[in-house]
Parts: sequence; C-alpha cells; structure tokens
Amino acid sequence: MFSTVLFPTDFSRHADKILECIPDLQRYGMKEAVFVHVINPMKAAQWISVDEQIIEKAEREARKSIDDVVTHVMSLHGIMARQRIEIGVIYQEIVRVAYEEQASLIIMGSHGHGFVRTALLGSVAQNVLRTTGIPLIIEKFTYQASDESASLEFVSDTMFSRILFPTDFSENSLAVLKVLREMNSVGIETIYVAHIQDADRFQYFSTEKRQEFDQIDSERLSRLKQKIEFWGYTTKTILRDGYPAQEINRIAEDENVSMIIMGSHGRSVVKDALVGSVAESVALRHVRPLMIIP
Repeated sequence: MFSTVLFPTDFSRHADKILECIPDLQRYGMKEAVFVHVINPMKAAQWISVDEQIIEKAEREARKSIDDVVTHVMSLHGIMARQRIEIGVIYQEIVRVAYEEQASLIIMGSHGHGFVRTALLGSVAQNVLRTTGIPLIIEKFTYQASDESASLEFVSDTMFSRILFPTDFSENSLAVLKVLREMNSVGIETIYVAHIQDADRFQYFSTEKRQEFDQIDSERLSRLKQKIEFWGYTTKTILRDGYPAQEINRIAEDENVSMIIMGSHGRSVVKDALVGSVAESVALRHVRPLMIIP
C-alpha cells in the first residue's frame, strides 16, 4: 500500500538511520523510494547574502551525497530509487515534492542537523506534520548516552509489529481503519484500539453520566475490535480516563507498541486548523514511532 515513499534527507545520522526501515516498508508494498534534499538558500549563504556560487556549491555537494544514497539503496534493497534536490523553505519543498511524486507516505525522524538535547520534535518534521495531506511517519530514536555522538537506535526493532490505534470514533480518526484494512496482517502481532475519556470534558459529568458514556464507548470499542479481527488481526481494546495525548503516550509505553497510528484530526477539529491538537500533542512528546493519517 505504500508504493512510493518519500525520504527527506539532510544527510544526518538520523536520516541515514531511517534507511534501515526500508525492509519493513517493502513488506507493506513499497516499490520505489524518492529521496529529497532541500537547500535553504539563507542557511547555505550563512545569512550574509544569497550568493549564487555558494548555492551552486551546496547543490553540487548535495547531489553527490544523495546520488550515493540512491545507489546504495538500489543495490542493497533491489528497489527503484530516485533523487530530488530543491531550493527553498525546507518543509514547504518536502510537502510539494511529496504531491508531485504522488507519494503514498513520507517518513522522517524527529531530528536531523541542529540536534538539540531538549528539543522534542524537529521544526521541519513538525511543520510537515502540520501541512501535509499525505500519511507521515515520524520515527523515534533512542540514545545510549546524553550527547549527539551517542549510539543512535530505533525504539523498536520492527515498525508495525504492535500497533496502537487511538480513536475518538469520529470520521476523521477512523480514517486509520482504511490503512489497517489494506495492510498485510503478516508480521503484525497485536493492534491496541484505545479510547480516552477526555478529563477536561468528563469533570463536568455526574458519576452516572460517566458510567453511561463508558458503557457506550466500550460497545463502540467492541464493534471496532470485531471489525479489525475480521481482517485477520489480534486486537485488544483499552478504555481510560485522562488527558488524551498523555494517555496515548502512556499506553504506548505500557504496551511496548512499535507504532502509534492515528488520524490527524478528531471530533474537535477546527475548520482552519492544519493538524488536530491531540495528534500534534502526541507528536511533540511521542515515545514511539508515530504515523499520522490525514
């Protein structure tokens, strides 16, 4: 289902590490990889002047690096791979290229160059998250020490072995079902379907009313479980009270999931919002790889 995957790269360790996800993506239909590197002209010129020679030099160096990546991927994984070098605002160019290449998925890490220990989500990944209408995976890395030179590892050995699917039962959040249905169940051990009773709303209800909502949502979860199990998956349901973003990340840790998959908007979607508040809140502090479905 992920036939064409876009890999934005800044040639950092984080971007190189993501290449190790290719076998998992091939298992779910990837036939072609498109690598894009974006040169920010202001950064290339170090904020002094946008000198044409400086841009040309940056482009030559980037083309050599990205050609090496493409050659490596084609020889190692036996798939088609292409490259794009663009100049402009990084996240805008990534989104534009994704549409032009008809990518079915964008995959990137939380950080690249400009690694900051206290940063929770790289600004480029965050802006792509806010503006793309194409499914996006934001990978999660761990460090064996506290500095940038530490060993870089994935949180999980496989991308889709244990999936957490949070839902508020809205049409937007249930867009994830289409993805799950099209995925091959082979290699997926468990799908956890979770609903969080929002503490901000629940505090105004009586005990009886809360119990009523719990009963209704337990039945909704049960119906979703039956549907997903019909597609061949082992499924477990979770119903909790709390603050959705916090609880989603907590469940991801408790159940040791390998991927959180959620819709970009839920029931509280605002007309002019580019990404739902819960989805972005989860992304800002995601403890596991995160896939957002527009």
